[in-house]
Amino acid sequence: MAGLGIALGVFVFLFTGAFINEGILHSKDVGLLPGLVLGVWAAWPLFHHAGVQRYNFLHPVPKEYKVPAPNAFGKVRDFLAEVSYNFGDKWHVVTADTHTGRIVANLRFTDEQVHFETDGRGHIHTRKERLQRFVALELYLKNSGCGTVIVQLDFCPKVEGVKFFACDSIVSAVSNAIESALGPGTPVGNPADTALPAPPWWLLGLSALALLVLCSDVMKVVF
Repeated sequence: MAGLGIALGVFVFLFTGAFINEGILHSKDVGLLPGLVLGVWAAWPLFHHAGVQRYNFLHPVPKEYKVPAPNAFGKVRDFLAEVSYNFGDKWHVVTADTHTGRIVANLRFTDEQVHFETDGRGHIHTRKERLQRFVALELYLKNSGCGTVIVQLDFCPKVEGVKFFACDSIVSAVSNAIESALGPGTPVGNPADTALPAPPWWLLGLSALALLVLCSDVMKVVF
């Protein structure tokens, strides 16, 4: 979704700039700022939608499971202690408090990424690079008082390089494993709404500035 927003924003920017420059004012570069602003307006809804989807992925809605809280706590703690990835990368459980039902764990691992480079002769070469990945996980297991438990998951991934979604497979695997260990869960609450909020003040201010600059350029051309 974010990639589509970037593509649409660039297209609107180039089209609007060229249309103002060549089709209306016949003056070079006067359409850059208006094109930029319209490009941002076109991309902003998609970026907002992508941001909300990302938030809901990393901070899913808490779920209620038909498992007693102590049993659920033990199953989740055992899973984090036993599971491993790649060649033995394991979760480090920092906190496992049975009184508060809070578990904090983190996972560090490296990922191999291939880069394509050109030398002085124009030949293409590949270079392998190892990049660091880090995932912090915070769980809350709350006793509902009716023999069930409410589980809330919060993930915070950090990555080197531009592969921003490198930890998503780990996040999905943990969520699915907990669901498998505790059985089907019932969502408690609603995910963050993807409806567009009011435009940010900086975008409104930039739009006003672009309009003033465009009016000034039009006056110069007309008079």
